[in-house]
Amino acid sequence: MSFTPDFQLVHLGVNCAGEAEASACAGRFAALFAIPRNPAKEGAGSCYSGTQIEWMKGPGPGTHGHLALSTADLPGARAWLEERGVAFDDASAKYFPDGRMMVIYLREQFGGFAVHLLQR
Repeated sequence: MSFTPDFQLVHLGVNCAGEAEASACAGRFAALFAIPRNPAKEGAGSCYSGTQIEWMKGPGPGTHGHLALSTADLPGARAWLEERGVAFDDASAKYFPDGRMMVIYLREQFGGFAVHLLQR
């Protein structure tokens, strides 16, 4: 296989107890470090401080949260990692309307953090 890894850390997701804690953390962190809140990225499940810290409005994958890594070639990255013994949680996969995979989680956690790959 000719895949060359190009992983980039995109964001850190932190599991919070609920919406109130996630909103409070996002606001306090943003204010303290002069990072704007990012309402464009906020949704039913999370709040953002900037684009790189996602405060989950409840427990998500990972004991503490997740690390999101992007790649230009998600199928290639998955195959490359599988060749190295990495297992994926196929139930976690989400797809673009055209059928291409958008995101998938690894089964393994690192220091209590799940890891998911995103198609860049």
